Amino acid sequence: MTGRVDARRQAILELQVYGPGGQMLQVPAVIDTGYNGALTLPMAIVTALALPPDVSRRVRLADASRRVLNCYAAELLWDGQRRQVVVLSVEGDPLVGTALLDGCHLEIDFADGGPVSTRPLP
Repeated sequence: MTGRVDARRQAILELQVYGPGGQMLQVPAVIDTGYNGALTLPMAIVTALALPPDVSRRVRLADASRRVLNCYAAELLWDGQRRQVVVLSVEGDPLVGTALLDGCHLEIDFADGGPVSTRPLP
């Protein structure tokens, strides 16, 4: 997987996310190593892909508050393979969390336009 660092020094991966009917959206997602889930998406993307509901989960957000948030089932293309993930619906930029990065080597050059890459660990 490859991506880039933007002007705000956010490491971004371009993900292909699929809905149950085969519809696909190219989604730029910020890598967030403080998030231990797989992927967050705003409701507009969840709706556009018609993602089916999974379960609601009680989560602790970055500001230490606790909320119950809706989760959805999705597929994405990850290292050339389709992978099923649970998506947490959160407004704001889509986020890639450490559950999705598990088993990967992550390399980032933190400069505007710098490369971002992941590859499976041996």
